[in-house]
Amino acid sequence: MATTIKVDIVSDTICPWCFIGKRRLEKAITSYQVSHPDTKFDIKWHPFELDPTLSKTPANKLERYAAKFGAAKVDGLVEHMKRMGKGDGINFSYGGPIANTIDSHRLIEWASKQGKQDEVIEQLFKLYFEDEGNIGDLDQLADVAGKIGLDKVEALEYLKTDKGTREIKDAILQSQMEGISGVPNFTIDSKYTLSGAQQPETFLEVFEEVGKRLAKA
Repeated sequence: MATTIKVDIVSDTICPWCFIGKRRLEKAITSYQVSHPDTKFDIKWHPFELDPTLSKTPANKLERYAAKFGAAKVDGLVEHMKRMGKGDGINFSYGGPIANTIDSHRLIEWASKQGKQDEVIEQLFKLYFEDEGNIGDLDQLADVAGKIGLDKVEALEYLKTDKGTREIKDAILQSQMEGISGVPNFTIDSKYTLSGAQQPETFLEVFEEVGKRLAKA
């Protein structure tokens, strides 16, 4: 019997663990579907701001990290994340700028309405974490839209307005009101919550539990 498992993910586009979490979730889904080929997954990403104080004007990423974590810790943190990323096929690079992420979330919502949610999130993560791009630059965000087959000019026109901004901020507030203070946060089948970039095996355990319950419904 065909079943659908719903997964809601709260995430920010400058969150390295969110990128890792995406990869691990994908591995778990692929593994689960080997033994449950009729199961589909309905995945919805929701916005979050790790640092609401960030401006649209880009800042140096490493300098911002030094101010937040302490200069003495930054090198170790960066090397740790690079090692962790490689284990999941991600080539973290910590050069480049950091900026406010609201516009990137607006792009996600815009692309999602055109059936390109996963593709846009994947490219935004690559832009920021692997290509040292500016997550707050509207032209670079529009380029992402073009890479996934959407109209780059239309995307840029949309981003130059404030459309969707209130909805994004309301969604962030809603997550905070639900007690979410860190990301990634995964809610599976509207019942099981996992915080952080869990290993694929952890996701699989939940999928098995949900699958059994849905089969009895």
